[in-house]
Amino acid sequence: MANVIGPAFNVSGINYNEIGVREATEAFVSDIFAKILNSAQDDKLFKEDKLIPESNTEKWIKEWINVEYANLLTQQSLKPLVNQIVSSFPPER
Repeated sequence: MANVIGPAFNVSGINYNEIGVREATEAFVSDIFAKILNSAQDDKLFKEDKLIPESNTEKWIKEWINVEYANLLTQQSLKPLVNQIVSSFPPER
């Protein structure tokens, strides 16, 4: 699966003309779940009281881990959702 979307990756080398509907859908679903995971970590319910505030590097690494986790989640557990989105598109010619 090509990761098309995500701030943690360099996307300049991706050829968007060769990405099919399935790959684009997987990237779309992965991006949604990465955003959900990142939002959950920013929620007050998940924050820990810390004496030292979180650095930008720690936040970036957590976001990167969430992107990777969302990619695995899409490939392993969210195939029915991906298939449903793909089937809503007209057949490729």
